[in-house]
Amino acid sequence: MPIADEFYLMTHDDVSGDSRLHAKAVGFGLAAALLAELCLLDLVRPAAEGVAVRNAPPPPDALAARVHGQLLAEPTLHPVRDWLAYLGLSAESDIAVRMTAAGALQLVETRRLLSVQRRYMPVSVNDAAWPTARLIGRLRRQEDMSVEDRILAGLAFATGLSTTFAWDDVRGRSLASLIAVLDEPLRVLIAETELAVSKAVAKLT
Repeated sequence: MPIADEFYLMTHDDVSGDSRLHAKAVGFGLAAALLAELCLLDLVRPAAEGVAVRNAPPPPDALAARVHGQLLAEPTLHPVRDWLAYLGLSAESDIAVRMTAAGALQLVETRRLLSVQRRYMPVSVNDAAWPTARLIGRLRRQEDMSVEDRILAGLAFATGLSTTFAWDDVRGRSLASLIAVLDEPLRVLIAETELAVSKAVAKLT
C-alpha cells in the first residue's frame, strides 16, 4: 500500500472514518506523504531552497503521476511549505478516491432532510488499524524499520498524531532517532511539515 494511503488510515478512525486530527494537519501530512512517494521514486528532492523535480516518465500510479506533473509544470522552484499548502487542499479527498478504487475504502452516503452526508469508511477495520499497530509493535520490540515505516513515524511526529496515540517514545526509542537516519530530502520534508502544522495550529489558538 502506498505511504500516503497508510498515513490516511493512521489519521482516520478505524471504524467511523472520522479524522483524528485537525483538517489542516491532515492535509499537510497527506501532502507530505504524497511528496514522500515521489522522493522514494527519485522524482522529487525537497530542499531548503525548494522542491526540485526530475523530468522523467511519470510513475504508474495515476495520483502520483498527477502530482509529479503538477510539480514538473512549474518553471521555478517553490518552497516545500508552498507545495504542502497547495497539495494539502485536496490530498485527503484525492487519496480517499485512490483508496476507494483499490478497495480499501468505501463511500457511504447518509441522506438527511436537506442534504446528503458523504464519508469514506474503511472496508476492513483490521486493515485500517494495521499501519498504526505495525509501527507501535516494531517500536516496542525495537526492531529495524523500513524507510517507509520511518517516514510514517516521522509524519506522525510532525503532525502531532504520535501524541494522539501516546507513542512519542516507546520503551526509550524516540521517534526523533528514526527520523535522523533518513536521507536529507526526507528529513527536510518532515521538518517542513512539522513547521507548517505548528504554524497552522498556532493560528487556531
